[in-house]
This record gives sequence, structure tokens and C-alpha cells, in this order.
Amino acid sequence: MQIDINTLNSWDKFYSWHPFTQMQEYLEQKPLHIRHAKGCWLYDIEGRRYLDGNASNWTNVHGHSNPELNEALIQQLANLQQSSYKDLSHPAASQLCHELISISPKGLNRCFFTDNGACSVETALKLSFQYWQLTGNPQKKLIIGMEGGYHGDTFGAMSAGNSLSFHQRFSEWFLPTHHFIAPQPNDMSKSLHNLDRVLETYGDQTAILFLEPSVQGPRGMHLQPQGFLQAVAERCKAHRVHLALDEVFVGLGRLGHMLVSAAENVTPDFLCLSKTLTGGYLPLAVTLTTQKIYDAFLGDFSEGKTFLHGHTFAANPLATAVSIKNIEKLKKRIESGALQRTCDYFGKSIESYFAKHSFVKAVRQRGLACAIELYPGCNSSLQTFNPNERVAHHLSFYLRDKEILLRGFGNTLLIVPPLCITDLEIDFLCKQTAAAISEYIYEFIIYRPRKSLSIAI
Repeated sequence: MQIDINTLNSWDKFYSWHPFTQMQEYLEQKPLHIRHAKGCWLYDIEGRRYLDGNASNWTNVHGHSNPELNEALIQQLANLQQSSYKDLSHPAASQLCHELISISPKGLNRCFFTDNGACSVETALKLSFQYWQLTGNPQKKLIIGMEGGYHGDTFGAMSAGNSLSFHQRFSEWFLPTHHFIAPQPNDMSKSLHNLDRVLETYGDQTAILFLEPSVQGPRGMHLQPQGFLQAVAERCKAHRVHLALDEVFVGLGRLGHMLVSAAENVTPDFLCLSKTLTGGYLPLAVTLTTQKIYDAFLGDFSEGKTFLHGHTFAANPLATAVSIKNIEKLKKRIESGALQRTCDYFGKSIESYFAKHSFVKAVRQRGLACAIELYPGCNSSLQTFNPNERVAHHLSFYLRDKEILLRGFGNTLLIVPPLCITDLEIDFLCKQTAAAISEYIYEFIIYRPRKSLSIAI
């Protein structure tokens, strides 16, 4: 049944509640309904197209409606669409476990499935707590996280993170956590010194340390120097603290290789994956861990060692089947050098269009992840925009008329395209975005500052 756009708009405005959205603002806008998609392009209900520069919330790998992923999904749908993973298994889940172990750092050999990134983090947290209880270390119940960390919006994940703009109002309910300062792109000494102090003071009481390796995506693509991950891993091992690597954003191709942990030869105690796991098709997440941790949970049921935790749609057959094909295709793209060539072209294009842009203060890019930090310009007496005015957020709406979909937080515009993006599409994305930044700031800020956005000195 075809439903007219006015009815859809009405239903959306009367009944919906969108995530990370101030609904009062949303109700003042015309809803944007995406009807279909192909490759890197999204199409709305009125036929307009948009380049998916957000990779549909950082998930899309091989493009929308990819024929091979579609076929994998259709074949699985003909056989089994859902089956409980409690006391049961199915072929797609077993095969996916094998595929995940084959691409993971040596020593990770158990997979616990959930359905989103935050829940994969919660799983690691609960497994760590229970492990220390089962092995005679009940005092190890603290968490260590890094400044600016973001691991999701459930309470354990919020506790491990340090995203005050998202989570501060819930902080009085957080689990006990200590945070260490993040490294600078070319200097890790202060960060590691701070971590040493935290571990020396609280290491014997700490269960687990959470880290987004290489790039802190939600913080605004803050980059870590080479060797930082190894240094953190060594310190965790020395103090008998579990290391959990949250590769929900950076894993499975985003930075040009399969996994950051494998590329840097670091075996964590827990590895969390989600977002790109199914190529952007279905919700699925996994927490990988070691045989040593797994073995601590074995025993007679009466011993109380069972990990009593799970999700209804854990290892859903449709999601696991499409994930297998996604990883198979991603392996080929990496091994052929195609993904690295795309990353290289993207990096050069970002540098060319934004490094010397009049209204760009900083560019942070690694792989197919980029943050553009905006400011009023070097010729302005003003040093920054008022972050509460969310210049990048409003700019992202302006970009829709330029056929570009991006996300902006505060003064930072995030560019995270599908991994399959072509050189021509990268050119289009960068050219349109660079021009829109100039147009928007001139029109709505410099010439009409009081009618649009205020600027703080």
C-alpha cells in the first residue's frame, strides 16, 4: 500500500521520538523520509538523492542494496529467519564464529553475540567482573576508561566512557570508574604517565580498562599515536587488569585494515565489534574473548559459574548470514589493495579541500574517518563559535540541498563514508562540503549573525 507523504509526515511528527534529536527542533522541520538506497546514495520519498557521507550511522561497507549481501540474506531467509541461541545453534552462527576468530588477534577464540555496540561493551564488563569473582579476586570491581571515551549509552558503557555532553546527567548512577588523560596525536608520554599513576593506585582493585584504539570516533576523530595501544596493553598485563578494545567504530575496514588490534599485534582480553559487522544490513554485535576467561565459567550448574546474560536476537540467523558474506567481501577488498587505495585517495582529497580552508581550524583524518573542526576564520577577531549554537549541526541540514548527508556535533563536522565509495564520489563529497562551509558561514553568520547563530569570543 502506497501511503502519501503528508500522512507519513503526520505520523512521524505525532508518534515518533528520534534518537539524539531535540524533538522540539525536529517538529519545526519537514521530515526527511529515505525510501530506498543504492550504493553510496540514499533517495527520499520525493525522489531526491543524497550521498551517504555518514555511512548510515557508520555501518555501511559495500554499499546499499549490494547484490551479494542481498543474495546471502535471501538464501538465509528461505531457510531460517530466527532461532534462539540459548542451548541451540545454527550453521550461520557457527560459520561466523570461525570467520571472526580467523581475522582476530591470536588468543581470541570465543564469541558471545549480542545486537549492538553498547551491549557488546556491557558483556565484556560483566564477563570481567564475574571472572574476577570466580577466580578469587572479588575486590577487582573498578573500571578504567580514557578521557573523551564513548562506549555506548547503557549504564555500564556510560560508566566506562567519558562523554560528558551525552551522559553527565546520569553520572550519579555510574559504576566506580577512573579516567586517564588521552594522548596527543604525536605525544603519548603525559597520557601514559597519568595511566601509570592510576594503575599504581587502583590496579589491584581494577577489573577492566576500556579503550577505543587508534581513533576516538564519537569524540570527534581524535587520533592516537603509533605504539600507544601496545603501551596500554603492556601496562594492563603488568597490573593484571583486563583490556577491552572497543573496535565498534574502527574495526572491520574503517581504518583500512580488518582490525586495529590485529594490525598492531595486540591481543586484548575482550574485543567488541558491531556497526560494520553486517555491512550495515542488520543489528548484530559480538564480544570476543580468550579461552582462559571462558574456562573460568565452566563447571556444574550448581557451582554458580554460568554467565546468566543474553539477548533474544543474539546470533540471529539473518544477521549472521549477511555478516559472513560481508567479511568475505571485505577480505578480498583489503587483500587486493582496493580499500587502501580508497583510504589514500580520501586522505589526499580531505587534505586538498580542507587543510587550508578559510573556515576550517583543524582536520583529523585516518582511514575513511574524518572530522572537520569549524571556526569563524583567520581574518575574524572571534576565536570560536559558541558550541551551544551547533554550527556543524545546522550546516549538515544546509548540506542536504547540496545532495550530501553528514552529521555534525558542536563545531565539528564528521565525514564517514561507506567503504566502497568511489574516487568520483569522494570528489563530489569534498567539493560540495567545502563550498557549503563557505556559503553557510558567509550567509548565516558573517552577514546575518544575529538572525541565525551567535558567536562567542
